Amino acid sequence: MIVKKGWVKLNGQTQPSVEYVSNFEGYFYQVAATLVGKQIAVQTTRSTIQGTLSNVTPDHIVVLVSKVPFYIRNQEIVWVTQSIK
Repeated sequence: MIVKKGWVKLNGQTQPSVEYVSNFEGYFYQVAATLVGKQIAVQTTRSTIQGTLSNVTPDHIVVLVSKVPFYIRNQEIVWVTQSIK
């Protein structure tokens, strides 16, 4: 992630501004989108999570585990595969 700092004028006063820019992995996004609604296993930097992939965004995925949503940042994902359940 890149953090850019600058200055903006707001209400007649100059104040610091911050802009966050994150990396977009187009190939991962495309492939993950094909798995929405399917059972998947996701290896993160901490553990493996198994559940139903419910949503894919440019910076994270949402996996439902027993109807509880887990929001996983793309930067934390090591691999993803379709589960056979």
